[in-house]
Amino acid sequence: MENGKSEEKPLVAPEVKPVVEEKVEAMETKENVGEKAPEEATEAAENQEAASPELLEKIKSQIEFYFGNCNMQRDKFLIDQVKLDEGWIPMSIMLKFKALATISQNVETILKALESSELMEVSADKKKIRRNPEKPLPVYDEAYKKAGEERSVYCKGFPLQGTTVQILKEFFKDFPSHETIFMRRYPDKDKTQFFFKGSIFIQFETLEGAKDFMARESVKYEDKELIRKWKNDYLLEKKKEAEGRKNKRGEGKAKKTEKEEETMETDEPEDEFPLPTGAVLSFTGAGEGTLREDIKAALAKFAEISPEEIAYMDYEKGNTGGKIRFRGAGTATKVFKKFVDKQLTVKTSKLDVHLLEGEEEEEYLKKVKEQMNQKKQKIKNNKRGRPKRGRGGGARGKKRGGSPLRDVSSKKAAKTS
Repeated sequence: MENGKSEEKPLVAPEVKPVVEEKVEAMETKENVGEKAPEEATEAAENQEAASPELLEKIKSQIEFYFGNCNMQRDKFLIDQVKLDEGWIPMSIMLKFKALATISQNVETILKALESSELMEVSADKKKIRRNPEKPLPVYDEAYKKAGEERSVYCKGFPLQGTTVQILKEFFKDFPSHETIFMRRYPDKDKTQFFFKGSIFIQFETLEGAKDFMARESVKYEDKELIRKWKNDYLLEKKKEAEGRKNKRGEGKAKKTEKEEETMETDEPEDEFPLPTGAVLSFTGAGEGTLREDIKAALAKFAEISPEEIAYMDYEKGNTGGKIRFRGAGTATKVFKKFVDKQLTVKTSKLDVHLLEGEEEEEYLKKVKEQMNQKKQKIKNNKRGRPKRGRGGGARGKKRGGSPLRDVSSKKAAKTS
């Protein structure tokens, strides 16, 4: 993709999760005696026939992009290179640019393509190129960046698969001249891959050219009408949408707090927490070093479920057994059917798995509800201004949660105080 280094790399879009820039990839060559390197073989093939005008134009366009106002200002690799030899870049370095090497690796063909370029200059020994000193880069200040944004357009409607910068450049050649095209991408969950969003930012050479493009009644790509907006307008819309979502979340949080406060003021009996049935597995055989995270991960992998489907793991390190409670009704029943030998391997331990049913399940869920109601009551008591226990609260250490006897004694203490 057109950006700071090569057209294959994505630009970081202001309103989206950030995308990374790929480093310039060097073309590998073979040094074996008697064996031609890939670029040598390519040169030999190209020398057998005259380069077409289309090929020469592609080469010139690509190199002028590298040394153009937009890319040259922020391409750290090129900026460092031009400082070494009065702006001259050896062709051996230029062939390391992936996009250029994909078009051609024939030095003679590349230099021939630059004969018609007003921006580029070729050295006398035909081994180096540079940007024409008579065409210095503009000052890259806020005014320059603002002007570039004003002649930039957002376009959406391109195929998500198979779209490349070269394809886009071919499409836009029938429109006013542009300086650069930024393909907008988003990362996968692991941020190891990036996928095209179907939209781009295109910066035209002149404001008039951008206005001409925007004034057209219709612009289609493969019979699909493109959505076109000024880039600044698009970014403003996205900013307002983000603020709206933020405000909505804030309103939802405020309503939730208000509802909790209303509930605090009533003396109505506590509603029991609705807990699903067929959703609890029991296990034994855990080793001394077995962690709940290990059990959760092993179960999720074995049963091919998301870890988020597990609501709670009633287990402490050092215990030999525990309970696994799922969010959905019947989930434990379905998972249990997948066990052939009723065992789950967790690292070096083999857990014996059992499904809670009937009275055994009812008794356990009743205990869970009591603990959850106790926890909820403690939260309400704290909100009413009841002094918190712990450091500075008149009690030594933090009270263990889920202990009915301690909850009862604390309530008595509150009444007598």
